[in-house]
Amino acid sequence: MVILTKNCGRSLARCLDSVVAENPGEILAVDGFSTDETLRILKDYDVKILRESNDSLGYCRQLGVTAAEGDYVMFVDSDVELGKGCITTMRSELRKHGWVGIHARFLSRENSTYWQRAEDEAFSLCRNHVGPTKWIATGAALFRREVLLKHPFDPSMRAASEDRDLSHRLTQSSYCLGVSSAVAYHRHRRETRAFAKQRFRYGVGDARFYLKYKSIGELTNPFQSSVYFSIYCLVTNRVRLIPYWLVAGIFVFLGLLVGLSRAQHPSHGCSNGYVGTTTCGTTACP
Repeated sequence: MVILTKNCGRSLARCLDSVVAENPGEILAVDGFSTDETLRILKDYDVKILRESNDSLGYCRQLGVTAAEGDYVMFVDSDVELGKGCITTMRSELRKHGWVGIHARFLSRENSTYWQRAEDEAFSLCRNHVGPTKWIATGAALFRREVLLKHPFDPSMRAASEDRDLSHRLTQSSYCLGVSSAVAYHRHRRETRAFAKQRFRYGVGDARFYLKYKSIGELTNPFQSSVYFSIYCLVTNRVRLIPYWLVAGIFVFLGLLVGLSRAQHPSHGCSNGYVGTTTCGTTACP
């Protein structure tokens, strides 16, 4: 079990409680030098802590893969809580279908705001269909570890899209991926600003994906998706979701533009080497 952490003290305990209840063989936390109560919370659990200054998601996920033991490695984001029997169900379905990676269906932990309700419906429309898929979301995902050692996460995928890039390379190598019937509960963004900021970050990640594969469609995809799903929601009487898709498309596109701009400056690059890591057990961390 690998959890990436950085100043996530508000949601981490609930995440860890749900993970511990599933009896994983081990729990590894890759922490980006948190300054809140994250480390204190981690030390209350049987967790091996890897402290890492590199803020690349691709780098940190692969660091967890390398440090993990066993035949499988599972990623759980710190704002995700696993449903009962999640790991057992995912492992069973992965073996049954011969998949190398599988992610849980995502439901909202709470639906008190428009953005949470809209995100919950969007997941149901786009990401929660049980069966084969071409894109694994690493918020709650199980992989065969040997495959991730052979096809590692790309450390140049810093802000987002590290899971999308991995999924693309795995499917291009004829591996099969799937969506599980198991459930994980995600803390969707509550407010407009937080939602827009998240989509902006996705856009920055999409820029790196575009630069890597030179996919022209990537440049227009935010608007294409917004228009497609807005029309779909209009036809299917889900008009309430149209603002969600429009705002998402606008901020993903803005993030894409900023990501392309940053790529022109070496200061925004990323080292491909695994350096600068301090590893410690829960009793040895400062």
